[in-house]
Amino acid sequence: MTNPTIRRIWRPNRAGLAAGFVFVLGGMAVAAYLALHHHSDLAALAGLFAVGGWRYGLHPSLAATDEGVVIRNPLRRVTVPWRQVEGALPGSRGVIVLRTDRSPVKAWAVQKANWSHFLGKRRRADDVAEYLTQTAQRHRATAASLSPGPPTPPRGGGGR
Repeated sequence: MTNPTIRRIWRPNRAGLAAGFVFVLGGMAVAAYLALHHHSDLAALAGLFAVGGWRYGLHPSLAATDEGVVIRNPLRRVTVPWRQVEGALPGSRGVIVLRTDRSPVKAWAVQKANWSHFLGKRRRADDVAEYLTQTAQRHRATAASLSPGPPTPPRGGGGR
């Protein structure tokens, strides 16, 4: 598989990144302290906090590539080709990428607060969803213009 060219990439906002770093650095510091004081079981637990902070706070991303949308959530990675992207919607748990052939998938990296929905405020998640929807529409229009279309019936008497 070739490495797709990334056009745009989105990661969690500053508050999410800061919380992730706090968990990672705090978990590592507490694990080191507990390991030095011979509490290896608690040190392992603190290490899990560090891993969780990295996986849930720093790891998620949403990327638009030449081939499609690459969604990297904490526990799985999903690639949706542009021909399967029907649209995208901002949500409080992440941008929801609507697919033509399967159920939608959420991208945790970009979220819109419930208050923003309630107050009707436009946020980064709205811009990301709009970008993905417009890019998918452009790809479908390009693919439709390049496809040969339906076959034309043969001309003539029909052979009778």
